[in-house]
Amino acid sequence: MALDGLIFDLDGTLVDTNASHIEAWVQAFAENGFRIPADRIAREVGEGGDQLVPRILGESADKEVGDTLRKAQPKIFAKLIEEKPPRVFHGAVELLREVKKRGLKIALASSSESKTIENIERAAKVDLQKLFDEVVTASDIEKTKPQPDIVLASHQKLKLSPAQCAMVGDTIYDSIACVHGGVASIGVTCGGVATREQLKANGARVVYNDPQDLLNHLDKAMEISSPGPAHFTSDYLEQLMRQALDVAREGMNAGEAPIAAILARGDGSIIARAYNEQNRTQNKTAHAEIVAFAKAAGKVPLGARDLILVSTLEPCVMCTGAAMVSAVDTIAYALKAPADSGTGRVKPPQSPESQMPRIVGDVLAKESLKLFKEWLKQDLRDEQRRYGEQLIQRNPE
Repeated sequence: MALDGLIFDLDGTLVDTNASHIEAWVQAFAENGFRIPADRIAREVGEGGDQLVPRILGESADKEVGDTLRKAQPKIFAKLIEEKPPRVFHGAVELLREVKKRGLKIALASSSESKTIENIERAAKVDLQKLFDEVVTASDIEKTKPQPDIVLASHQKLKLSPAQCAMVGDTIYDSIACVHGGVASIGVTCGGVATREQLKANGARVVYNDPQDLLNHLDKAMEISSPGPAHFTSDYLEQLMRQALDVAREGMNAGEAPIAAILARGDGSIIARAYNEQNRTQNKTAHAEIVAFAKAAGKVPLGARDLILVSTLEPCVMCTGAAMVSAVDTIAYALKAPADSGTGRVKPPQSPESQMPRIVGDVLAKESLKLFKEWLKQDLRDEQRRYGEQLIQRNPE
């Protein structure tokens, strides 16, 4: 087990509060003249009010009444759970204690404000916050899920890299936030708003019924979330990236774009190094990642799920897809490629032979950008020059 931290959603994951949140939104909308059925709101559970209101009413209505609705909902919710206290899911407290016993850091990540969390604890007669090393609330983030802000804030508070963490959540928005935040997603269905299939389709690596089910299979969940023995600290990822940057310089000296990739196993042993070979081969698909996969052929068992792909530039759709098909565990890249942002344009794979990688960006991005600036001083083809200039323009220092 190489995980060092677990992030836990609150509503629908540790406490049975989703139905009360839905009813509170129904009443808040009704008080302001909107008749929104509960099943419509249920599709947005997991998002914060900043996302939920415009998704249901549209941007123009959100500007008019959004703040009013967002202020009303927590007050109504507080009354509802006072009248009908929520239950803590079976095994929730025991799961948190077991994870801490194993030496992992844990964070509570909620899109609600601190007051709402306190109301839940009071109604459920449980002091959950004291069990966590860190607590992240709406006050700590700019945007709620499915944006990755809450995931990023959580691993930063834990002082861990995203690839050292996994997150447990019950909605598709938890899974989506994990994908974009670089952490592995563990789903639970006890919240009643997302099925096992929906959670998997949106990036969950593994799904359990509830905290007790996860506790019963904790060893397996940890292995699936981080199958290799290496701990992916920021220093460790930077060590691998520096080697990739050295290969990128080799490629540049050989007349190629300064893009390189390294494939390593989960123990850190490198099995392939490669740089772009488009000019040499006159093959547009000869991206560094594809060349690296070709070089690794026969060196890795087909069933391996602990591969690390390190690239000096964000992989394109083709290369990200190849990583998924190859069941790569983690993609780490340096410089973002906004025009071709492959890691943001793909859907999690559903084949049991594939895997949604943890994707961690901005690893020594400045060093990669420096290489591209050097490359642009060379005599390049027009399209290569335009490509390099676009990258620099879209990656301001």
